[in-house]
Amino acid sequence: MTCRNILGISAYYHDSAAALVAGGRIVAAAQEERFTRRKYDHEFPSQAVEYCLQEGGLQPEQLDYVVFYDKPLLKFERLLETYLAYAPAGLKSFMMAMPLWLKTKLHLHREIRKALQKRCTAPLVFTGHHESHAASAFFPSPFEEAAVLTLDGVGEWDTASIGHGRGNRLTLLKTLRFPHSLGLLYSAFTYFTGFTVNSGEYKLMGLAPYGEPKYVDLILEKLVDLKPDGSLAMDMRYFNYAQGLTMTNDEFARLFGGPPRRPESLISQREMDMAASVQKIAEKVVIRMAQHARELTGAQYLCLAGGVALNCVANGLLLREGIFKDIWIQPAAGDAGGALGAALFAHYQLLEHERPAGRMRDDMGGAFLGPRYSNEEIRSYLDARRIPHHFLPDEAELLRQTAAAIAEGKVIGWFQGRMEFGPRALGARSIIGDARNERMQAQMNLRIKFRESFRPFAPCVLLEDVAEYFDLDRESPYMLLVAQVRKQLQCLLSDDQKEAMQHSDLRRRVNVKRSAIPAVTHVDMSARVETVDEERHGRFWRLLKEFKRSTGCSVIVNTSFNLSWEPIVRTPQEAYHTFMQSEMDVLVLENCILRKTEQRLGIQAWVSPGSGNDVDPASPWADPLTGEPLIMTPSGGRNPATNVKYSVEEGIPRLFVPTEGLRQGEDVTEVVKQFYEETPFPNYEEVDNLRTLLEKAQKGLFARLLNEQIPYDASVVEVGCGTGQLTNFLAIAHRAVLGIDMCLNSLRLAQRFKVEQGLEQATFAQMNLFRPALRDEFFDYLICNGVLHHTSDPRGAFRRLARLVKPGGYIIIGLYSAYSRQLHYLRRVLFRRTGFTGGALDPHFGEVGAAGKRQAWFQDQYCHPHESCHTLDETLAWLDEEGFDFVNSIPKATGGPVLTPDEQLFAPHPKGSRSSRALSQLANIASGYREGGFFIFIGRRR
Repeated sequence: MTCRNILGISAYYHDSAAALVAGGRIVAAAQEERFTRRKYDHEFPSQAVEYCLQEGGLQPEQLDYVVFYDKPLLKFERLLETYLAYAPAGLKSFMMAMPLWLKTKLHLHREIRKALQKRCTAPLVFTGHHESHAASAFFPSPFEEAAVLTLDGVGEWDTASIGHGRGNRLTLLKTLRFPHSLGLLYSAFTYFTGFTVNSGEYKLMGLAPYGEPKYVDLILEKLVDLKPDGSLAMDMRYFNYAQGLTMTNDEFARLFGGPPRRPESLISQREMDMAASVQKIAEKVVIRMAQHARELTGAQYLCLAGGVALNCVANGLLLREGIFKDIWIQPAAGDAGGALGAALFAHYQLLEHERPAGRMRDDMGGAFLGPRYSNEEIRSYLDARRIPHHFLPDEAELLRQTAAAIAEGKVIGWFQGRMEFGPRALGARSIIGDARNERMQAQMNLRIKFRESFRPFAPCVLLEDVAEYFDLDRESPYMLLVAQVRKQLQCLLSDDQKEAMQHSDLRRRVNVKRSAIPAVTHVDMSARVETVDEERHGRFWRLLKEFKRSTGCSVIVNTSFNLSWEPIVRTPQEAYHTFMQSEMDVLVLENCILRKTEQRLGIQAWVSPGSGNDVDPASPWADPLTGEPLIMTPSGGRNPATNVKYSVEEGIPRLFVPTEGLRQGEDVTEVVKQFYEETPFPNYEEVDNLRTLLEKAQKGLFARLLNEQIPYDASVVEVGCGTGQLTNFLAIAHRAVLGIDMCLNSLRLAQRFKVEQGLEQATFAQMNLFRPALRDEFFDYLICNGVLHHTSDPRGAFRRLARLVKPGGYIIIGLYSAYSRQLHYLRRVLFRRTGFTGGALDPHFGEVGAAGKRQAWFQDQYCHPHESCHTLDETLAWLDEEGFDFVNSIPKATGGPVLTPDEQLFAPHPKGSRSSRALSQLANIASGYREGGFFIFIGRRR
């Protein structure tokens, strides 16, 4: 039987994907995360399947086979046996796992048919997990015969395997069984050192060179019995992953002198030494397993796959050991690659198609297997949104300008051709810069990727020049081999630099120049090399040739085109969004060049005309006493009509004037102002930076949606900004935002963070929201969350703020709910009568990390001197009276989900009926949407 079209699928564990093999040729492959924008998305890859069929020009009914990458029933057996073995421990983990299994994983036939619109009648095949990994490694490799080594966390029961491939046959000879696993051991240390399991292993590998492997003997004595053949037995008294929700337990913590590092806290020498130690263990295991594979198979070549195969440090060591003539690693070595391996296993092994012999290169095509976008599609998107750009039809000129920008120290977003398959950006969806620039690593980590400063970057080098820069004598097109920087390029360190290299603060060590290409030289003089050749890389290779022609250097920095919390970009829209969210200088979308300096922004922080006597119509400032425009400069503000002046101190315009016309006791402004002067809210932690602020905001769905949906050229004001965390967050994205508050101590914290993090687009000013020093009808978006209910006249405050919004602009107001706040009042009574605090009193209390932030939150919620509660019906009347149409509310006016990840905040929603609004708010009493009972409504000015 001839098989033409085979679809491979991986799902429900980590990094779901789909791959299409047609007639033995790899047509398309992509991870689901690139479509859903949920990093490491494990759900069924419906959109990736749709893309693969579209790329292959197929309908579901034209598929001959659909192959799933593991055996769910066997995995379910392992799950049940493990829980029974540890019972009654692990009950919570069991109860969390069962619903997904019973609803979905045990019904994969149904899920697959459903994803294919019930139009596919092709047989469904289930391969073994490690069979899929092994097939992804051997069948696309350039070798006719090879040993095959797969290592990961766990499949069904197996955690590692040794196999032998020859022609179109693949046989697994030996396996290691759960719970003993190198991948899970490495993940346990990832967890304990404060990183996220299944994604933070890269960080642990990058951290290792900063430490000393001082715990190797302890690990081998207490945790792992390592055999000569590389197999290992783990002492499960120290681990919790088999039955619990954490990787390690208290025994593990006692062994290493204390509890796990809290995520985002400072990294100590202990964590560096633990990383170095477990990396050494991983290298020992890989080398011993490889030696045993050579003995078992007699093969001269080795193929690798599984998540551990992405440990490029171990791969580089394995190559240098010379056990095999050469090694080849599947670029999508993790579970995503299992989809491709499953399809190839069916094509060659099950259907016995011949595998072409005598190939010079692998079949992965550079791993460029994802979607592409034409110049016409890109220009249509840019033109429709009036995004400034330059179209350069001449490729030579495009490359000349791009190479010149790199040489000038600019950071480039590079988007061209088909998207990569696997975790590495290889020149299609890349962020690139000058490897010779000693500031480039810190700039890319902290201002572009928003990730830890110690993380190393990979060099791209012309294949023909690789030996001039690195101790590497072969190609490394998939960035999966680490090699040393050539001795002649390494720098002799001064005494000050040597002292910095021993400093306990990682940031001091990172900034030491170690070679002539410092941006890609790790602390141990190593680099994760990508070689670039003409056949695989096309235009990217020609860019490096142009860079070499103009600078004499063949090496640039290459990292994936994404921010640290998001998947690699897939579309031009996502590329532009990431470009604007970071400090990238230039964006290249095929033949279109965009420069950050030419992008339109909203209001600018300071307006200082040359004469100093003219009012700028683009300035938002107005005299809080008269409403007349102000001339504002960094040194102060002045009303040219009256010559009244206002000071600017510590970078904060002081524009607060008291409310007039209220009798004694009616205005609570001063009381509330004093409360927040004593306890600014929300507070910052010592380790807070742009990355932690971004990651915290990303966890809050509402803030993330605001950031995604407010245009970059919009004029935005946050009223009652407190310590400015939302204002600073929105300003990171090159969006000019004005934050105002009456509390000076809160504004000082906001301004300090802004200055320390270099957020030029954020501006903070002190003013009274009843008498804002801002021009009417100026702003596109006004945000006022959780402020009006702390005033003596919320309705009057809304009326005054509404005047600031221009026609067609939006107002976003957050208030305490007269419904769901009642549960909080019961908690408050309990607190006042007992003095008890903690998670049992209020679940949100336990979610707040640092003590200072916890105290600030508790004071705001339980000790505030004044607040009011409101209903959605009440606010609908406010909107109508002030000339606004209702747009949206959270919770919905008609019931349903409070907020969804794809919510269009500013798309008109039905306002429902009086009864539906009441029921919707009643339904949220238990959850109290966010802390203490809260609702948000959005209006658009007519």
